[in-house]
Amino acid sequence: MNPGSPFRAVGTKENLVDQVVLEIEGLIVQGDLAPETRLPPERELAEQLGVSRTVVREAVGILVAKGLLETQHGVGTQVRQLTSQQVMEPLGLYLRAHGSGTISFHDLHQVRSILEVETGGLAACQATDGELAHLRAIFESMEAAQADVELLAVHDTEFHRAIAAMTHNPLLIVLMDSIRDLLYEYIALVTVFLDPWKDNIPHHRRLLERIEARDAEGARQAMRDNLEQMRKNTERYAQLAAPVVDREGC
Repeated sequence: MNPGSPFRAVGTKENLVDQVVLEIEGLIVQGDLAPETRLPPERELAEQLGVSRTVVREAVGILVAKGLLETQHGVGTQVRQLTSQQVMEPLGLYLRAHGSGTISFHDLHQVRSILEVETGGLAACQATDGELAHLRAIFESMEAAQADVELLAVHDTEFHRAIAAMTHNPLLIVLMDSIRDLLYEYIALVTVFLDPWKDNIPHHRRLLERIEARDAEGARQAMRDNLEQMRKNTERYAQLAAPVVDREGC
């Protein structure tokens, strides 16, 4: 190992590729390899780790696929900036890929009831004045977009994401982001059969007002009411969208 190098020889045990992946991954997570740090050339890195260049090449490929490293032609391999997007994207993709037929509205509603009720309370306590102004602007966009189902669904989803951001808890934000696409799809699907002025806008107005008032318990209750209305809306959608049976042919 070269003096000053963060890399340790991983030895000659089995699964050398996995060991190299864990070694470099640990250095990145611990901050010993900062974002934009360029890794040594392949031959030098292999010598420092005590493995072959083939092992290093495979390990780097895995870390690139995991989003921890990036390789640029003429630049080399360097550490990527870690973001919540790297966590959210694969989870969101999994949910969307498995959503049809396996993830029901009940599943989504249950998760939102666990996640968003307390998120509403935290937002009421912790939101900045700027964040409150942003949430009101989103709500006003919802009002203006009520005749456009897809646009209303976009702003509705953005409204709930903004509430999660007000908690200043990065994990809550990542969890909310992971279901954002699924939430949008359900809202857009159901809203076609609704009267937004009765079934959507008033509940979001109440939630906004409770958060603006810094009323944590009121915000929690308003979120419960919002989610309950969404459940009722979905039941109504299921009834209206169900195929009509031709009883004469029965």
